[in-house]
Amino acid sequence: MANAGSNCSPQESQNTVPPLLSFFGSMPSEPCVSGQQLVTDQRLCQSKSHQDSVLSALNQQRKDGLLCDVTLVAGDQKFHAHKAVLAACSDYFRAMFSLCMVESEADEVTLQGVTSVGLKHALDFAYTGQIMLEPGVIQDVLSAGSHLQLLELLSLCSHYLVQELNSVNYLDLYRVADLFHLPALEEAVVSFLVEHLCELQQSRQEEVLLLPYRLLREVLKSDRLTSLNEEEIWQLVVCWLEHDCRYQYTEDLIQHVRYGLMDVAALHHVAQCHPLVQSSATAAALVDEALEYHRATYAQPLRQTAHTKPRFQSLTLYIAGGRKREVSRVRELRYFNPAAQETVRVAGCSNWSELAPMPAGRSHHCVAVMGHFLFVAGGEVEHSTGRTCAVRTACRYDPRGNRWTEIASMKACREHFVLGALGQYLYAVGGRNELRQVLPTVERYCPKRNKWTFVQSFDRSLSCHAGCVADDLLWVSGGVTNTAQYQNRLMVYDPEQNQWLARSPMLQRRVYHVMAVARRQLYVLGGNDLDYNNDRILVRHIDSYDIDMDQWTRCTFSLLTGQNESGVAVHDDRIYVVGGYSIWTNEPLACIQVLDVSTEGKEEVFYGPTLPFASNGIATCFLPAPYFTCPNLQTLQVPHHRIGPV
Repeated sequence: MANAGSNCSPQESQNTVPPLLSFFGSMPSEPCVSGQQLVTDQRLCQSKSHQDSVLSALNQQRKDGLLCDVTLVAGDQKFHAHKAVLAACSDYFRAMFSLCMVESEADEVTLQGVTSVGLKHALDFAYTGQIMLEPGVIQDVLSAGSHLQLLELLSLCSHYLVQELNSVNYLDLYRVADLFHLPALEEAVVSFLVEHLCELQQSRQEEVLLLPYRLLREVLKSDRLTSLNEEEIWQLVVCWLEHDCRYQYTEDLIQHVRYGLMDVAALHHVAQCHPLVQSSATAAALVDEALEYHRATYAQPLRQTAHTKPRFQSLTLYIAGGRKREVSRVRELRYFNPAAQETVRVAGCSNWSELAPMPAGRSHHCVAVMGHFLFVAGGEVEHSTGRTCAVRTACRYDPRGNRWTEIASMKACREHFVLGALGQYLYAVGGRNELRQVLPTVERYCPKRNKWTFVQSFDRSLSCHAGCVADDLLWVSGGVTNTAQYQNRLMVYDPEQNQWLARSPMLQRRVYHVMAVARRQLYVLGGNDLDYNNDRILVRHIDSYDIDMDQWTRCTFSLLTGQNESGVAVHDDRIYVVGGYSIWTNEPLACIQVLDVSTEGKEEVFYGPTLPFASNGIATCFLPAPYFTCPNLQTLQVPHHRIGPV
């Protein structure tokens, strides 16, 4: 029977089925189709607003005194709350309400050691996740957060105080960090002091002498303490110890001065004249160790300790030598000096600072780093007659003092060769000599003896190859033989066995290319090969070699432009291909291409900073950014320079 007032017949009424019901079946009295036959996928459906709306409703209930099951008392004020919410936010309340304590059954709980202001803000945070902090309440909030074990609230307070850190309040904030166990704030104060210690010494010296022992110790330990030189750091330690006669800390604090970084004359003065050294066996031993370090000039890279390690803000890109378009060979040593390291991704204006030049200009030489020293060997130089030829000379740069030192010359003149630092030795592999003969020989440099000796040679002559060190082995790829045969071989030298072993060959021949290691993969980049007409062709493909699998793979990414005779350096899983030569334009290049392999599956190639001049045969590496001031330290503003794909 139809409903009164309805204009539909019984049949029509049955066909007017709500949409949701029609999706799953007919009227309940009829056989219905199972929902499992129509909807087969299972997925999590989540409301984005549910958590916030529930928390907001609970907060409103708290304000209205609705469904609250506990009253908290602080000072002369009472606050309604829900035990479940408090226990979810705080281990303190979770223990109070769930471990059969007296308070678990009480309707009213009095909290000792918490002010009403602190508790009000703590409850606001517990119910909203937000808090309004200001100088007038921060002490109460910290006390409440610490007492009630609201860790997220303490973290927010710490972040707030870090933002307020300055030269006036840093000492007070350190005491707050120590009192409430705020490690992030404590680290921020240490970092602030490390960065600003020099200016604080000049403007607030008395306050610096009041630094707590533990804070001063952390500052002295920092590698980033570059605002003072080591002599000034020594003087700071002495003054602090003498202030209020704090000599009980002598043995600990003096160990954090890096005596090996001090000038020899200053060391002698300290050793002979300072009563602290004469009265402390530890100090005397450290000064003697530093003097011995300075006496063993050539062995210094092997004698690196905590007292000789350079203090530096970061590692940065260095470039040495090369061949300019208008000048045959250059002596310059420069380092990339960006306002921020992130600007390495910007192929625009770049800052290059000039350091002490090499003893002689050279190109197509090699560099290697050992113990934060830069070694330069071989290469091609121009004589006064205008003739160019390979040389055997070598030298070493110390970024601690911006100084060059001549070291023993190689047994053979070499250019277009490979130099690698492996263990306690440098290895020079192949290359061309002064007669432009291709060499099969390999020699090893011992810094301790300042001497080169021959080791196992190649099975053939080789030059214009590439090499790198990985897994305590020296790897060499490609190159050209004395019969002008381009190579695709990959060879590895084992210093323990003094022998060369063959590995899987590259996917194609390469000469004038570079090779580098990142994430246990060898990468070969750039260079050229020969086509079927025996003409040189640029190689933009990038190939990678799996050290563990002994297998080559062609990467899906390529260089943006071909580069030959380039320098190469690696830092933070980024490979920098620096400068070089274009066989299409017959011109040197000023571009730097960066291969970023830091994230698997998201590898990319992009243009980095621009060189101060177009150059091929340039050598490059990463070293600590210098922090000294020297007369010839200049910053060069380099205009935008970019070469499109070739």
